[in-house]
Amino acid sequence: MVRACVMFGIGAAGVLFIGVLIPEVFGDYALAHAVAVLATAEQQVADMLSRNQGAKYRVLIADDNAIVREGVCALLRSDDSLEVVAAVDNGRDAVRLAVALQPELAVMELSMPQMGGLSAIRELARRAVPTRTVVLTVHKTEEHVRASLMAGAWGYIVKDASAAELTLAIHSVAQGRKYVSPAVAECIVTGYLSADPGQAGGRSSDVLTPRERQVLKLIAAGRRNREIAGHLSLSVKTVEKHRANLMTKLGLHNTAALTAFAIRDARLST
Repeated sequence: MVRACVMFGIGAAGVLFIGVLIPEVFGDYALAHAVAVLATAEQQVADMLSRNQGAKYRVLIADDNAIVREGVCALLRSDDSLEVVAAVDNGRDAVRLAVALQPELAVMELSMPQMGGLSAIRELARRAVPTRTVVLTVHKTEEHVRASLMAGAWGYIVKDASAAELTLAIHSVAQGRKYVSPAVAECIVTGYLSADPGQAGGRSSDVLTPRERQVLKLIAAGRRNREIAGHLSLSVKTVEKHRANLMTKLGLHNTAALTAFAIRDARLST
């Protein structure tokens, strides 16, 4: 049985497109495409704009870092085919404004206060909001990418990418094409093919107390012990004890493993 299929082809613009299909994990769509090998990202964007026929896409931006948020706004406003209709610093406002404004696109960080980007993407899907989300984040792990795509994201790009690649991702998604940054596409395939089905001893979050589940969700959101303590009105020592209990119960040994487990376990997204 073929578990993964890699397809190569030359697009109309002379660009090498790479598609990786892993149906049982990602569904029936290309995991990564439009990798600029035979043409630059700028040339690809120019080709897309030439086929745009004057369409204008409205974009919502959600990022809790003001510098990043303002920088993305400035970049997108320099593109005549894009209109920034809102910029917020948390997932809850992102969902509220996406429902109200119905923008074609949303550019969203995963780690945000009040409601994380992953939960916001799931909520938009639950409400059948037609906004297509491009994740723009610091997270590069296979677990974060896979969870985002399965939640309903159309694109995934990391923050150390170039401005041209971000623009390429946005225009790709605007035209109905899924996009995953080449910077993370390889680790996704590698992680999938080398995955250990017995990871975490087959245990689930059912063994956790409600408080431990809360702590685990915040760990997965990138919160530190002090931040978790403040959010849950606990002492730092109590949070440290919960973290130790989580590792013991789940058979995990570090924060990265806890984060991966939290993203994989669907019960923790509710």
